[in-house]
Amino acid sequence: MIEGFCTSTGKDEFIKAFCDIVHTNSKNDIEQFAFGDWPTFDWQKWTTNPVAVVGTLRGSEKVIWECQRRNHEFYYMDHAYFHATRDYRAGRFGQLYRVVKNQMQLNKLVELTDEDRDRIHRFKPIPFDSSWRFGNHILVCPPTRAVCRLYHTTEQKWLDETINTLRKYTDRPIITRIKQETIPLQEQLRDCHALVSMQSTAAIHAVLNGVPVFCDKISQANPIAENNLSNIEKPYYADRLEVEKWIDSLLSCQFTMEEIGNGTAYKTVKRLQ
Repeated sequence: MIEGFCTSTGKDEFIKAFCDIVHTNSKNDIEQFAFGDWPTFDWQKWTTNPVAVVGTLRGSEKVIWECQRRNHEFYYMDHAYFHATRDYRAGRFGQLYRVVKNQMQLNKLVELTDEDRDRIHRFKPIPFDSSWRFGNHILVCPPTRAVCRLYHTTEQKWLDETINTLRKYTDRPIITRIKQETIPLQEQLRDCHALVSMQSTAAIHAVLNGVPVFCDKISQANPIAENNLSNIEKPYYADRLEVEKWIDSLLSCQFTMEEIGNGTAYKTVKRLQ
């Protein structure tokens, strides 16, 4: 039995499909950084069931924090790593969402079975540049306000600390890219020595374009990246097999709405992660 928490948005469809017990939110039109309310859930009594949320806004972060405090099993859902669509529109593979156990990003490699490989084969190929580039500037992608609040920091604090650390070890030009940036990411990755982020999915695009990554250990890029900024002049260049295994691991945690609803997502994530 999985208990899910709705936020009165289109994301509720994923909760309803994935969960056996659904806690409807008593509030409508909840602002992004406001907290919703679930009158059917007893926060004091808590639950023995695994819980699930979609995203980190409208009170979902409160559920995540409590699960982390209690070391309680939870499942986090968000946009797929590959072939993602926005605004709940169906794409080539329908509506794809990722499901991750006890964290927000899949930050490790997982061992797939033949059945897993067969399931993710439809999402491939995921083309990538296996000849790493050797560029000039460093592209820094600070976390969004929502991510910062989840991890109890601020955008400016993270950015200041990151740039100050980088300046101790390099004199390369540093370009800061915020989420609202209008310049295409592809353009900023040209002549890029390395991309630095906390856990931005921009790191995925960097690796696919042959640009090495520095990130926190919570990042989905962690298995093929460097964590220590003191090594900024010596990035980690993963080999082709490492990148392929990393891509397969990320593909293994994304599912169609049908798979989320029929138990495939839960069983697969429970087994692999």
